[in-house]
Amino acid sequence: MIKKNTSVENIKGIRISVETFYVNYYFFGKKKKYRFRNIITIYNLGKNTIQILSRHKKIFNLYGVKYLNKLLKNKPIIRPGKKIKLKTDFSTITRLSSVMGYFKIICLNTSTQCKAYIPTIKLTHPETLN
Repeated sequence: MIKKNTSVENIKGIRISVETFYVNYYFFGKKKKYRFRNIITIYNLGKNTIQILSRHKKIFNLYGVKYLNKLLKNKPIIRPGKKIKLKTDFSTITRLSSVMGYFKIICLNTSTQCKAYIPTIKLTHPETLN
């Protein structure tokens, strides 16, 4: 599990941790794709109530960079001392990839926005490590 803390002047105490699992592979046409599952846990250890607006990611693999920007439908609100879990699936065409990104967060008490960075996620096929 990888953890990263966010500390901005007005929004402190947001911690993001990531767990990564290899699921399986499948064929899409003639291409073999590898599927990974990430469980992102966002802890609000600060004093302010926050809301997650969007998620921005860059996926790096052997063939280049892919950008993903997604507005969240329900825009979850996290009260102080609470946490939420977000599950995401990735499909890549290579056995080795990495994902970097951030969540765009707004503090509901002070109306300030910031970026809470997600730790770098390394996606590796289990056979590659042996």
